[in-house]
Amino acid sequence: MNIDEPIYTFEPETPAPEKKPGVKAITWAYRLALLLLLFGVSSLTYGSDQTSPVLSAVSNIAGLVAATMLFVGYFDYPSPYKLVAWVLSLALFGLVLESLHTYNLYFYSFFVIKRLAYCGLALLTFVVARRAGTLKLGWAVMIVGALYFYGQILLGKILEYSLTSESRSTSAYESFYLMLPLLFFLMQYLEKNRLIDFLGFLGTFGLIVLLLHRSVISSAVFGVAVVAGLSMMGKLPGNSRLPIGRTASTLFILALLIVPFVAALSPKKVDAFLENIGGIAKPTEDNTGNWRLEQSIYYWSQIPDRPWLGWRYEGYDRGEIMVNEDFPEKGTIIHSQYIDMLYNYGIAGLGLNLFVIFCTLWMIYSRNRKFTFEQTVLFAFITSGLLFGISYQLPIYYWGYVGLGLYYGFKPAEQPVADLNTINIDHQTDMYPMHVQDQWPNSTNHL
Repeated sequence: MNIDEPIYTFEPETPAPEKKPGVKAITWAYRLALLLLLFGVSSLTYGSDQTSPVLSAVSNIAGLVAATMLFVGYFDYPSPYKLVAWVLSLALFGLVLESLHTYNLYFYSFFVIKRLAYCGLALLTFVVARRAGTLKLGWAVMIVGALYFYGQILLGKILEYSLTSESRSTSAYESFYLMLPLLFFLMQYLEKNRLIDFLGFLGTFGLIVLLLHRSVISSAVFGVAVVAGLSMMGKLPGNSRLPIGRTASTLFILALLIVPFVAALSPKKVDAFLENIGGIAKPTEDNTGNWRLEQSIYYWSQIPDRPWLGWRYEGYDRGEIMVNEDFPEKGTIIHSQYIDMLYNYGIAGLGLNLFVIFCTLWMIYSRNRKFTFEQTVLFAFITSGLLFGISYQLPIYYWGYVGLGLYYGFKPAEQPVADLNTINIDHQTDMYPMHVQDQWPNSTNHL
């Protein structure tokens, strides 16, 4: 045997490609949970069917999940949210003890418990979002558009609409979802000055007006005003600006194109439509607005009797003062978020809700010298909900976006890749405070 003969090693001619680390199954589970928190608790996902038994079950589960998972990811919460977790858990435990003491039942009415627990979904969403990775708002806008296309076009619900408040094919909660694409296209236009984005903004605003939910119309105007205010304070990202000349000329051309179509409509329908829009300023002269006003006045008169902790189970037993087929015996749906909280849970309950919202807004505002694209959209969306809550209870999914807003409020802006030869590497980390760098995990996951 020739010992000098080279040994054959069975090595391939080309090296095997390196396996890139994939997304773990647990990450996909968190992504699914995030989508459920943001979209699964709205009738928009179920073909705009507000009576869907699946939606009813999901709404109950959402309240249960919010109540039982307040301390999941507790150490990830910013300090104010840790306080919320303790106060809310004690409040829910107190409702259970009251039920046991008064009615000899642990859960005399889960309806009373879950509606106080909904704000806890903001805490849960914050934790889930950190583990799911970045949710691109463009995908959220596409989901909203797809759900509208399915419910209104494929199911034909828009064919039932005749420009009157009695024939509306969407609920106010579903229409409020349109705030996301509205603000998204507005920010795209301010950043990139593309005509297609401006048309997307106008089209979304036109759809909001067409669907005739005056609370959403008011919220849309307010949301745009919030973006304008942030612009004047120098908070908008990058070189965001409004091209006045292009905007004015586009509006003028569109007005010329739209006038013939409006003239072709029935004058009676146009007058009725404009009269409904006018109900924003004069609710007492409008049927539905007058109904909500009458309800609010009555329940407002009951609040001084129990101002701090509200009526809770006694209020549930008293039922609705007006005819409501959803609650023939007990329970009530008060349109206003603020009056509902004050009546059922008092100043303490309303204060807890508002603390979650304002804490999130303050975190976004105070921690970021300039907002990112996502921070601006979510800040305006959350703020517009404060106006929406005057006329309607806040949608369950709204709390998910509050938590998502906090996630983005803590998330450092992604920086462009630069030439390392031209940068003093020792100072690259000075852009963000050390406490931000220490507590924000390095994640490249994108949903």
